[in-house]
Amino acid sequence: MNFSETDYIGKWIGISAHRMGNLITRMLHIHGFGLTHEQLILLKVISCFEGISQKDLAIKLDRDKTSIARSIDTLEKNHKVVRINVAGDKRVNNLYLTKDGHQLMEDIHPLFNQLTAELTKDFTHEETKALQCSLQKIIQNINNIEIQLHTQQ
Repeated sequence: MNFSETDYIGKWIGISAHRMGNLITRMLHIHGFGLTHEQLILLKVISCFEGISQKDLAIKLDRDKTSIARSIDTLEKNHKVVRINVAGDKRVNNLYLTKDGHQLMEDIHPLFNQLTAELTKDFTHEETKALQCSLQKIIQNINNIEIQLHTQQ
């Protein structure tokens, strides 16, 4: 069976994700926010789940705990995030945005509304919703395949 470039959806998803990440990092830099795309993702998740543990953050983002810890170190040094130890367990840190972190997210919000509008300007509302739904289905199918693979081991 031969695959043409257009047959492999993973390639297009990967290219889109990579290019979007680079674009977001450049936009954040140009607008003086001093963040990377990865750091912004962490801030966004923490803002949605105030008090999330570093471990749960790593699970939610499907990233290793070490890279999460390094990124949180940087965000903490820049006064955007604070770690608070859970009483009785010094190994567990819950994460919260600082006042500066909340303000940063508020300041960035209009930029991302504009970016979303630009990225989807050639889409109808229905096409945008269909794309989101399709990507969610792909993610769910990936999860199901991973479960199947895990049970086969």
